[in-house]
Amino acid sequence: MSEQTTNPLDEATANPEEIKLNVEAGAELDKIRLDVEAGNERTASVRELLRWFGAQRRRAGIVERIEAELEVAGLRTDPHFTTTWIDSPVTFRKRETAQPGSEPGPAAANHAAEPESASKADEFKDTDHLVRMLKAANRDVIRVNPQDSIRTAITLMLAHDFSQLAVMTSERELKGAISWKSIGSRLSQGKQPQKVAEVMEPASEVPDTASLFEATKKIIETDYVFVRSMADRKIIGIVTATDLSEQFQRLSEPFLLLGRIENQIRRMISHFDVETLRAACHDGDPDRKAKVTKASDLTFGEYLRLLQREENWRKLPFFACGSTFCKELDEVRELRNDIMHFHPDELEEGDFEQLRRFSRLLERLETLSR
Repeated sequence: MSEQTTNPLDEATANPEEIKLNVEAGAELDKIRLDVEAGNERTASVRELLRWFGAQRRRAGIVERIEAELEVAGLRTDPHFTTTWIDSPVTFRKRETAQPGSEPGPAAANHAAEPESASKADEFKDTDHLVRMLKAANRDVIRVNPQDSIRTAITLMLAHDFSQLAVMTSERELKGAISWKSIGSRLSQGKQPQKVAEVMEPASEVPDTASLFEATKKIIETDYVFVRSMADRKIIGIVTATDLSEQFQRLSEPFLLLGRIENQIRRMISHFDVETLRAACHDGDPDRKAKVTKASDLTFGEYLRLLQREENWRKLPFFACGSTFCKELDEVRELRNDIMHFHPDELEEGDFEQLRRFSRLLERLETLSR
């Protein structure tokens, strides 16, 4: 392995497959543009839009590519494709020319002629993590009428393994909620309620454009919130404390794997002296170099630069191909950057396996070096 080898951290030219995908995606968007200009409405799910670009998650690089192609085609999506659930549809609209002083991003894609549109600027307090990006906020709401029997409500809760149900008179009229807790509290007082209305409790709701973090506080207080679409005022989902627990469990697992990998790498390079560690930092940043005194001070990119140097690789107490190892490490580095953006899109199983596989490799190399 030579220092002359191309650095994976350097900006690379798009590969032929990526160029092909961009061309195909651009052609698809051109067809949509013609339809929109002809007055026809065109929609696609976010997942389908990603598939046109050969992607499955809204990674930073993919989002930039899609934004660029949409701009070239003179299109935007409503709602913005980064702020809704991955299987929700987005509508393609003509991109308006930005006015002087207007802010960029999703909030700038407003539609003055559509006062009820979910793309209104005041709805985007947190365009990165909105409630509507969760799967739970986009599933059918099982509901009962206030005049339904409690027996009906209990049967539905048992059938769906729910702790509560919406009490509604229409898909927009949320009257309250019925739960095991509300039923139990009446029974504990010796009452024998027969109708849902007799055990109904106030329902907690949030708009689908609410910040996920603000909604989380409300869910902790009330155990659940119903989600109302700001586009058509319908109740479109319910997010419970259990949903949040499952979501954060899925999000936390890759963080734990990355933490383990980082500790394994630090042990691997812990014997290098300070000057060698500092040499992994960019030459143009002397302040950064001065801050490095131990292996744990390095970033993932600096781990890579350190181990790309053949003289450093030869000092490691095991036999393995440095180029192959660094290629794997660089892929983990890119995946780490994506994970650290904390996006509700679920990590692909292949990405999970990549992290597990690399951790196993580090474990085996550590064993061989003893």
